[in-house]
Amino acid sequence: MSPTPRASPVHGFSLIEAMAALAVFSIGILGVLQMNVLASQQNGLARRQSTASKIARDLVDSFERVPFHHALLSAESTIDPADPRFTRFDEADGRVKLSDAVALVGGRPLLGAAHASVSAEGQYEVAWRVAPVKGSDGSLEARRILVMVRFPTTAGGTKQVNVWAVKFNPQALGRGGAAIPEI
Repeated sequence: MSPTPRASPVHGFSLIEAMAALAVFSIGILGVLQMNVLASQQNGLARRQSTASKIARDLVDSFERVPFHHALLSAESTIDPADPRFTRFDEADGRVKLSDAVALVGGRPLLGAAHASVSAEGQYEVAWRVAPVKGSDGSLEARRILVMVRFPTTAGGTKQVNVWAVKFNPQALGRGGAAIPEI
């Protein structure tokens, strides 16, 4: 009698095993793609926020060159700077928009860098609000300036960058000046 041939072990994968592996791989790839989309959105938001900060700093630098009694700083707000309404872009009290101010004084050289950045980017709204700082005798010692830059987010809302500055009255510096309260 001849020996019966043994069945050789089967090597390889079944169709079900291959499909299960493909499903696991596909779910992993979809996760990586979603993470890539989210990272791209966050990168864009960070870029817009950096640009908004640059615009605000450019405007603050422009205010350093403006005389203390210049018309750009004369619209003083009646809102206390400690009040949350002071930082709201939509609050109209004492707010001066960059687009209105450029028409008032001309674009160069006063507000040139900030205006050029906003014009080039096209998605930023820029405004500022001024709060007077009075001395004990009621004289105007300084002006606190809040520069607000608002831009759209990828989620459909808006985000705002605020930068504070102080402009001292040169005539008050010889008198000792007022203490600027912190916020």
